[in-house]
Amino acid sequence: MSKTEELTLEEQVEQIRRKRKKRGSNDGVRRMLNIAFLLLAFVGIVWYYADGQHHLAALSVIALGMVLKIVEFFVRFMG
Repeated sequence: MSKTEELTLEEQVEQIRRKRKKRGSNDGVRRMLNIAFLLLAFVGIVWYYADGQHHLAALSVIALGMVLKIVEFFVRFMG
């Protein structure tokens, strides 16, 4: 018999609850990363269209926001 077959239904449910509780600890970090991403994307887009001379700087701000979004992706699925 495998280890999972030996566990009762209640024990299996309790294991799932513990795993979900551990995952919830990243919610605050993910939320902050998402807020930073949205702010940087908004600022970058406004800057891009408002100032015709600094497109590269505005695109850099947007790219930084995208990097934060990628970090949030890895926090969500790896953590």
